Amino acid sequence: MSFKISKFILLVLMIGLSTTEVLSQFSIKAEMRPRYEFRNGYKTLPSTGSSPAQVISQRSRLIFESKMEKINFKISLQDVRTWGDVTIKNDLASTFLNEAWAELELNSRLNLKIGRQILKYDDQRLLSVTNWNNVSTSHDLLLLKYESKTFKSHVGFAYNNDKEKNFESYYPLDFYKTLTYVWFSKKFNDQLTISFIDVLDGNQKANTDHTIYGRNTFGPNVYYDMPSLQLSLSGNFYYQHGKESTGKVVDAYFYSVKGHKNFNKLGIDLGFDYYSGTNGLDTSNTEINTFNKLYGAGHKFNGHMDYFTNTYSQTMNGGLSDLYLNIQYPLNEKINIGSTLHYLSLANNVLDPNYSGPGLKALDKHLGTEIDFYFKYQFTPDITLNAGYSMMFASKSMEVIKGGNADELANWAFMMLVINPTLFSK
Repeated sequence: MSFKISKFILLVLMIGLSTTEVLSQFSIKAEMRPRYEFRNGYKTLPSTGSSPAQVISQRSRLIFESKMEKINFKISLQDVRTWGDVTIKNDLASTFLNEAWAELELNSRLNLKIGRQILKYDDQRLLSVTNWNNVSTSHDLLLLKYESKTFKSHVGFAYNNDKEKNFESYYPLDFYKTLTYVWFSKKFNDQLTISFIDVLDGNQKANTDHTIYGRNTFGPNVYYDMPSLQLSLSGNFYYQHGKESTGKVVDAYFYSVKGHKNFNKLGIDLGFDYYSGTNGLDTSNTEINTFNKLYGAGHKFNGHMDYFTNTYSQTMNGGLSDLYLNIQYPLNEKINIGSTLHYLSLANNVLDPNYSGPGLKALDKHLGTEIDFYFKYQFTPDITLNAGYSMMFASKSMEVIKGGNADELANWAFMMLVINPTLFSK
């Protein structure tokens, strides 16, 4: 950690300790998250003769939080590295701000939050913290929040530049140039909650007039609980239109349905996700019909081996359908085990690049079946061990889509220790 950052941490600590009398709460928390992974087909199929990789990565955080009468703030410093990525004597500081925001209470229901912050809405399909990724996702924006017991409304605004400048120029980073979103959530009763989200992201094309193309994604989320039956149902639908960064017209959609049922301790989820795709056999089509899930979660959906964290770019524009069954069981108060089975297919036609006959031929839509096993052990409230093992049984179409050899065993395993102590609280 650099000397300047060390002085910054010390300054924040001194300010916090010197003002504890006027603070309702001040705390310093930490996180250390080392993770071991065995990769033999993670994200892509192994090739004949390829050797599995073994990787140890670590995320470390130091978090300052305060809650005052009319203002809350949070600063989270983060260091992410792979063990051995640089030699010790040449170690380079990789510490940066994960969060740095202040939230002002305008009245009892209206708050204004500004600065670098994480966004997490509904099932995190469109806007997510992406916590499996060690870096995670933060947004520099202004957020206006109205919240009551049964109704919530959020409106967010962001405008990005890669550096301070006197005249507008092309934004070269692989992120949105502008972002505006609204989110509403209404709790009708203890059983039914309906929310609606609308995300307008502007992506810039590298040209002389610095055109920003807007892409709009919107739709509802429905949650319905039936406690007497130990059953809950949920579903959402998003429609996406506008233009992507290349200027091509976007016309795509997504929907999902899921049912959760408890049988005493045993919990079962049955669900289906569908990301629309572009028909590769329609050579006259100039639109993009493949759904892009924007800045949502990757590892959480469609299999732990992360073959389709971005269904827009990782399916050759074919889209994706995922029929899954999840079973989870708590052995006791500290140990939880579970397994998920995914049946993965293309949503639309993808041209077979190996076909040399007359006309056009599409790949078989079945991509493969993935099975995930996971384990969680809660040592203490501050220490958790997570582990898992996954296998992918791929088809020849998956081989074309992802590369590698479908006949080779594709498996992946991980073990991750999460330590979240509170170092100081006043």
